[in-house]
Amino acid sequence: MIVKDLNRYSKTFVGKVKICLMSPSFHIVLLYRISNFFVSKIPFVGNIIGLIVEYISRLLYSTDISRYAKIDEGLVIMHGIGTVIGSNVVIGKNCKILNSVNLGNRDTEIPNNQQPQIGDNVVIGAGAKCLGNITIGNNVLIGSNAVVLIDIPDNCTAVGVPAKIIKKL
Repeated sequence: MIVKDLNRYSKTFVGKVKICLMSPSFHIVLLYRISNFFVSKIPFVGNIIGLIVEYISRLLYSTDISRYAKIDEGLVIMHGIGTVIGSNVVIGKNCKILNSVNLGNRDTEIPNNQQPQIGDNVVIGAGAKCLGNITIGNNVLIGSNAVVLIDIPDNCTAVGVPAKIIKKL
């Protein structure tokens, strides 16, 4: 999966080397993949190691991506500062997430986690919030600073507070 993530950042060998060495955005994705690997492959001890790696990501990059989130291949996080992804979030293939995006619970008083499911090929603009037990379809664009509280069907663009669908492809 890491190779497929890296391929979304750059297609050239030199570009990939540069990304691996110098890109905080890719490092955030890499740290998530490492923490998720330990949690899913090694009982108990893996959870502790995953927690430590998750904490390192918080300290170094001011981003909070739960090691329990289920994120498919091809993830790109651009300028990841302030990004929050909750523990029950599901993200499909080839998604791009910009800075300060929140994917999580709508109400912290609800005893069970109700978090979004994001489809394939979704772009979530800077500062956008997707909150609650909602489904974002495939090939969706979510505008910057949008607050998505409703399901968004495939092939749509959603913007605003609260988000409204403005375009269906």
